[in-house]
Amino acid sequence: MCYHKSVKIKGSEIAKALQAPFEEAKLFDPMFHVNGFAHPDLPVLSMEYGRAINLFSWGLIPFWVKDWPSAVKLRNQTLNARSEEVFEKASFRDAIKARRCIIPVTGFYEWKHIAKEKIPFYIHPKEQPLFYLAGIYSVWTEPVSRRQLTSYSVLTGAANELMTDIHNSAKRMPLMIDKRNVDAWIDPNLPKGGVIELMQPCDDTEMAAYTISKSISNPKIDSNVPEIILPVDYGVTGGN
Repeated sequence: MCYHKSVKIKGSEIAKALQAPFEEAKLFDPMFHVNGFAHPDLPVLSMEYGRAINLFSWGLIPFWVKDWPSAVKLRNQTLNARSEEVFEKASFRDAIKARRCIIPVTGFYEWKHIAKEKIPFYIHPKEQPLFYLAGIYSVWTEPVSRRQLTSYSVLTGAANELMTDIHNSAKRMPLMIDKRNVDAWIDPNLPKGGVIELMQPCDDTEMAAYTISKSISNPKIDSNVPEIILPVDYGVTGGN
């Protein structure tokens, strides 16, 4: 599943790529490795405040969650949303109808299982600067402080040929929206049929991948550094 990604460009560059205002751009520092279980605030394009980029927390908290302890527990389970179940799952079915978003990333990470070994890969766009991940989001109000928290999930689907080889344990990958369909995806009035039509796997000819250091798997090492995406050769295929 998609729990690790990179957004290694400035907020101003993201705003330029999506041609959208990003008032919090100066608050965002490029990230070379983002772990979803840290629930970072990341740039997200939505129609929540007009067509704009805002910092949303990774790990969706549905509007109906009753208290903070419940929210903390649930958001570890909602980093991803399976596209095949998103219209039925209680945590996601409200958001998928009218609160869809785009998460711009420069790449993501997955591990290939070979016997007892796990080899990390960095997957990135072959020619474009960004992947546009399909997401859904929710606005939750903490009942005591009344503070609002906007959070999101990354939609996933069946892996394409490249990701089937790399993510060979689960054969899943994040769903990506073609740049020309970004505005259609975030349109709250897009009917269900149109949403389903856009939930297609990315063509693997638009993706590239290579192996990187296993230090990304070590929680004692700071992996949010430029060096984390340097290639390391293990003699393992799966990239190009």
